[in-house]
Amino acid sequence: MRSDLPTAVRSAIERVRGPVLVFDAARIEANARALAVPGFTTLFAAKSFPHPAVRAICERIFDGYDVASAGEAAEVSARIVSIADPTGSANDATCERLIVVCETAEQVTRAPARAEIAIRVSMSITGRDPAVGAVESSGHRRSRFGLETREEIAALRAAAGDRPVGLHVHHGPVAATSSERFIATARAVLARADFEPHFLDLGGAWHALGDLPRALREIRAALAGELVIEPGRAVVDGAGFACGRVVAVRTLPGARRALDARPLCVTDLSRICHLRWSQVELVVD
Repeated sequence: MRSDLPTAVRSAIERVRGPVLVFDAARIEANARALAVPGFTTLFAAKSFPHPAVRAICERIFDGYDVASAGEAAEVSARIVSIADPTGSANDATCERLIVVCETAEQVTRAPARAEIAIRVSMSITGRDPAVGAVESSGHRRSRFGLETREEIAALRAAAGDRPVGLHVHHGPVAATSSERFIATARAVLARADFEPHFLDLGGAWHALGDLPRALREIRAALAGELVIEPGRAVVDGAGFACGRVVAVRTLPGARRALDARPLCVTDLSRICHLRWSQVELVVD
């Protein structure tokens, strides 16, 4: 077993049999505190790790949740809940402040009367390709989510009436490696709006930043008003370990062994040790 494992993780591995995912709660809490900095409204992306222990940590440290459905909204209790809910059934959210993310006038109309509106704007407006999305005739990709034109954004602002209205940047699976991408996208979004937004939600994709504290300081210095962030994967970065045992050791035959003399180890790890929203380190005993 690796010698550099956290003590709690090592102890957990020693107690279990068979393949298992082990997460270090202390590391998760440290990650959360690094993301909950003054000058930002921080909402945990609930779908990124829907475990009660992780949610309990984030409820203590963050301002609220980013949820993807009315079902998720009913599961959490927080001061602030932001929901992308095209069904308009977000009334079950238990919170002081409800934000509903919208892309159509119908969604704005269906949102609960007490809700603030966040107009979701596509990151494609910067001209940078998202990681996924529809392939256009030019060969470039276009994000599947969010509005792009000034007219579309203005129409939703008008539909919202007297409600507080903000802007929401949908980064999707694109992971920024510096503050520059967040700042450039935010400025492009603000340039498409003919009104002063009540808040600017920068979304997720915070896990690839090499220097998170510096990036957050630079973003805060560059942008005015309330800034909302929705970390998910970044909360469990470096905290997960896929643990298993070596069940067989083989060597390559003949000529292939001359090319690579390393033994081939077969483990009992399988898809049970895959976590969609987080990269886990492999630990084999």
